[in-house]
Amino acid sequence: MFTAHKKALIALTVIALVAPIGIATPAQAETFAFASAPLTNLNPAGDTINGGFTKFPTKAGMYIQQCIAPVGAARPVTCDDVNQLWVTGTGEPGSSISTGAIKIKISGSITGKGVTVDCTTTQCGLFFRLDRTAGTDTSEDKFLPITFRAGAPAPTLPADEITVTLNGTALVRNVPSNLAYRAVAKIVATAKSGLPITFTSLTPECSYADGTLTALKGAGQCALGYATAGNETTAAATGNFPFILTPGAQKIGALPKSLKVGSSKSLPKLSNFGEVVMYMTSSKSCSIKANVLKASKPGTCVLGYRAEAKAGMWQMSHGSVKIAIK
Repeated sequence: MFTAHKKALIALTVIALVAPIGIATPAQAETFAFASAPLTNLNPAGDTINGGFTKFPTKAGMYIQQCIAPVGAARPVTCDDVNQLWVTGTGEPGSSISTGAIKIKISGSITGKGVTVDCTTTQCGLFFRLDRTAGTDTSEDKFLPITFRAGAPAPTLPADEITVTLNGTALVRNVPSNLAYRAVAKIVATAKSGLPITFTSLTPECSYADGTLTALKGAGQCALGYATAGNETTAAATGNFPFILTPGAQKIGALPKSLKVGSSKSLPKLSNFGEVVMYMTSSKSCSIKANVLKASKPGTCVLGYRAEAKAGMWQMSHGSVKIAIK
């Protein structure tokens, strides 16, 4: 709980824009409220603003960044590239939950898009906006000014540039990618600074080890966090990549293409996920008992197979193959 003399309450009320004829628009947009302390006399060498939401949007999550003051209704042109807080109402993987404590790291100087700004001489503050799920919606945009006490700001170091790929495809910070249960998922990462990158699975639904991310469920979400320590020339970097988990592709292994008359062949009993495989055939040239296929006479054996799905884990596998009996 914050003391009464330290509380600063923002109540953002947005007047709805006039919509084209035929499009219904609410009379008033959704609002949020945020209480925080301190907002003034901050340490330019680095400080933390502690706060919390007393009201939170229902349409999307929110991003909070330290930025320079915007001009008019435009969004700020320079914001801290390294520290961005993502807040959601449900506490999605990689985000802070809106009902909990919100801690925002700030500094006397920031670097964004290659531009460095001294916030002890230029008006800076916290900028609130809806997250990527409503990226063009400006109805919740809000700038909260902050000030710093006298003193030299911490030296501003350029933000590190982190590139991360999943099976060769570049990942985007805070933008979810699909990840199937137990699918091959190789993570390759580089930092422009050359510093080592540490990865950590932020949720129990996935695991990470030796460059491989593994989904342990086929439904829900998980997140992979990354961090570099920084050095005397480059700022430390942190972030996360969220993933939407999907059911795994169940496979039953190789089936024969041909058999000799009178011969038998044992077929895979289990799928790659351990599900029992059922076989069936109505062909006169072959017969199946459990997982043993027997070739009876020349012709074509049409063999069906089926492995059941498991909810929240993997998909059903079913189909048929044609086997030449010679």
